[in-house]
Amino acid sequence: MKKRFVFAGEVKEVIAKGLDKMELPEGTKFSPEAADLIKEKGIRVIFTAAGADTREKESGTGRIEDRTEAAKTESVGALIAVASPGKTATDVVGSVAARSPFFLLFNEKGELVEVLENPYRESGGGAGPLVAELLAKKGVATMVAGNFGMNIKTSLNEIGLHHLAFQGKAGDAVQAALRQSA
Repeated sequence: MKKRFVFAGEVKEVIAKGLDKMELPEGTKFSPEAADLIKEKGIRVIFTAAGADTREKESGTGRIEDRTEAAKTESVGALIAVASPGKTATDVVGSVAARSPFFLLFNEKGELVEVLENPYRESGGGAGPLVAELLAKKGVATMVAGNFGMNIKTSLNEIGLHHLAFQGKAGDAVQAALRQSA
């Protein structure tokens, strides 16, 4: 199941549209600001999960309702992001996660689906949390790099994304990540 992380901006969009609910996959995590907005505005969060009975729950972030995934969401595989200095699956895995020039996004079949330029490569400090947020918004479930700094490790863990240290080609890294998640 695709993991998600919801930030305050997404909640503000829901509010701006005049909506009172958000439908999200089970396991979605919320930034503290997003959770506060959901609670403050009384937004209903509906988690969808395969085989779940429809039921409402009370939580600290508002009223939550479960529904079956088959009825409410299409099953989507999570992406794998590989830090790389190049733009192809034959390029090497980047040695530093948050400062890599590119992130190669692969689907659950190991196919390269997008090359994302790292907008935080040259930022002064705090690139790790920004990269983690960017990848979460793109639907990434696992990040692969040669090395991970403490800031990005912490951010990835808080968001619920997996990380894998790997030396070698990007395509081989994706296969290793797919084996690990199987």
